[in-house]
Amino acid sequence: MEVHHHPKVEKKNFKEYFLEFVMIFLAVTMGFFAESLREYFGDRQKETEYMHSLVEDLKEDTATLHYSIWRLQHDIDNGHKLMVLFAKNELSSQNYRRILNLTIGHSVDIIFNDRTSSQLKSSGSIRLIRHRNISDSLSQYWNNEIEIMQAHDKFENFREKQHDIGFKTFSWYRAFFSPRLMGADSSVIKTMTFKAIINPGNMDEFMNASGNLFNEAVYQYEPSLEKQLALGTWLIEQIPKEYPSK
Repeated sequence: MEVHHHPKVEKKNFKEYFLEFVMIFLAVTMGFFAESLREYFGDRQKETEYMHSLVEDLKEDTATLHYSIWRLQHDIDNGHKLMVLFAKNELSSQNYRRILNLTIGHSVDIIFNDRTSSQLKSSGSIRLIRHRNISDSLSQYWNNEIEIMQAHDKFENFREKQHDIGFKTFSWYRAFFSPRLMGADSSVIKTMTFKAIINPGNMDEFMNASGNLFNEAVYQYEPSLEKQLALGTWLIEQIPKEYPSK
């Protein structure tokens, strides 16, 4: 019967086991560092792309803010003139067009561009922003948006109340149903005579409503827009310094 002899296996000493352990440990560690490094550079690239995209959004926001402030300032100036004329008892002596211009408050809407900010928030990528001054300022900017919307809603409520009383006090229909809008019936509008103040008894109520609208615009709405414009302008200037284009 044939007998199989097993070859003798030389046992490894401690040094050989230790060397294998070190080599495996180094391989795993280097792989971990390589993956971390790849993720780091990927995050930095995403961060820079987000920041450059934010700057473009902020440029649109500041342009909108400039226009909204200009439009609101027009209402504020007219509101101030209206109250001065009323205090001097000279309002009724003004012509139709001047009374029309001074008494009708216009809406001042504003829509912020949330293209990039919504991506940052929904994806959890806000964590990528390393610079504390930028991340804190962006958080403040987004919080300001909420305050502005609240101020806008209050302003619009006061404006609607003023309009409700204004339609009962002044002949505003000529402005709202202008010849340009009436089309074929424009000749009728052109030939009609209008009295600017149709119900003087409502004047005190209208001026109270106008005063509320004026105060809301001067002390709440405009300051919130100005504050947001200043912060947006600062971010537009500061972000490229922290994230220069390559």
